Amino acid sequence: MKLSIIVPCYNAAEFIEQCLESVLPHAKSDVEIIIVNDGSTDNSSEIITNTTQRYPETNLIIINQDNAGLSAARNKGLNIATGEYISFLDSDDFYHPDFWSEIPPLLNDSSIDIIEFNADQFENEISNIVEHIDCAVYTGNENIISIEQLKPAFQRSKWYPWARVYKKSLFLDNGIQFPVGRLYEDMSTVPALYLKSKCIYGIHKSLIWYRFHKKSITQTFRQKDLSDLVYVATQLSVLAKESAETKTILFPTVQRVFNFIKYMLIKNRQAHFSLKEQMQLRKALIPFISEFRISRKIQILILPLYLSTVVRLRKK
Repeated sequence: MKLSIIVPCYNAAEFIEQCLESVLPHAKSDVEIIIVNDGSTDNSSEIITNTTQRYPETNLIIINQDNAGLSAARNKGLNIATGEYISFLDSDDFYHPDFWSEIPPLLNDSSIDIIEFNADQFENEISNIVEHIDCAVYTGNENIISIEQLKPAFQRSKWYPWARVYKKSLFLDNGIQFPVGRLYEDMSTVPALYLKSKCIYGIHKSLIWYRFHKKSITQTFRQKDLSDLVYVATQLSVLAKESAETKTILFPTVQRVFNFIKYMLIKNRQAHFSLKEQMQLRKALIPFISEFRISRKIQILILPLYLSTVVRLRKK
């Protein structure tokens, strides 16, 4: 088996058929599709059954489990996948037909650890493109001899899990999984995979359609957002302990996390950021403080005072 495509599904009755139809007709004998129905309470399960029955020759595994979240669903698929390579396709997205002409031939080169490509984000119809998302920073094969070569990917910091195909051994050999119960799970997981990769292949084409809709976690604020972003910063600070070079490479992603937290505090009047979480964030940022410009260094050093000022100005 060359490729395992993992499709987590939770209450995606409106979209799951289109998602699966972008995969099932193209899946050859060396491709398996793992659908993880993560406790859906709508009729997603019925649609999955009806859609997949139209393709009886497909290598297909359907898992029905109690709701455990996106990360747990991806991990479940990862743990049973038999493919040499893994891809993750969210139930409200779908592959561009070019995915099937571009990706399978590359899977014969087992030296490739990650294949990265671009995406088009659309709203309602694919003719209504909201954003062209450039996730691919390399062109063709990039053999990673020095960690410095990873700098362009980390500067861009677009860590969408579905915009890549991964060698399964990257996860298994390095004990990498998606953090269960966390939002923004990609911001710590995908950088860890890049840090372990030896060969990355970049394709400057949009091979996936990424759906914009108002239910997205990036469009709504939950109190959990702040604590989960602190978790991301903490995980990145752990990765930074590997070397001084790793710390420098990780810095743009850490900076993005810090900026995102400040943005959420300013934008959302109901946001509450506990002193405990503020101190956890400060501890995670301190290893990177030399990378920040002087004004940000001061913000981090006096973080509780600085953030209380941000909140006070927000209320005005």
